[in-house]
Amino acid sequence: MAVKICKSCGEANKETAHICIVCGSSLQDVDPVGTLDDDKKFERMLLGSKNKVTTCSICNETVEPDAQKCKYCGAWITRSKPTVTYHEPEYTQSRSDGCAVALIFVATFFIPLVGLIVGGIFAFSEDEDKKSLGKALLIFGLIMIALAILVGLVWG
Repeated sequence: MAVKICKSCGEANKETAHICIVCGSSLQDVDPVGTLDDDKKFERMLLGSKNKVTTCSICNETVEPDAQKCKYCGAWITRSKPTVTYHEPEYTQSRSDGCAVALIFVATFFIPLVGLIVGGIFAFSEDEDKKSLGKALLIFGLIMIALAILVGLVWG
């Protein structure tokens, strides 16, 4: 960005300024120092969209692509880093989860109270898979209790 340096106080003003922002002196006969904004627009049109133009975030001057500091104002050049998006991995039931579910059903077969307790806990889960497993365990536990009562009545 081009600036007009005031002859009275030395303050840097915008290239379009007509009076100094500090002392109020006229800047009509002061020539701008630096690259004019119009020249920058033309330079960007020439470079096209293939070449990435790096500009200083402080003075908006065009700097070399590999520059670390702006040669006009001395500010460090910061380049935006690519945005990394995180995708939540999908949950897939592993073999060990299937074995654990099978063991719970076997335990419920022998001790129906296990199915009622674990099923009751899982039935109130936020996870839909656990909720359906909990309902299945509750039903299976009740069926096992009903069968135990029926066998007790028949044999007893």
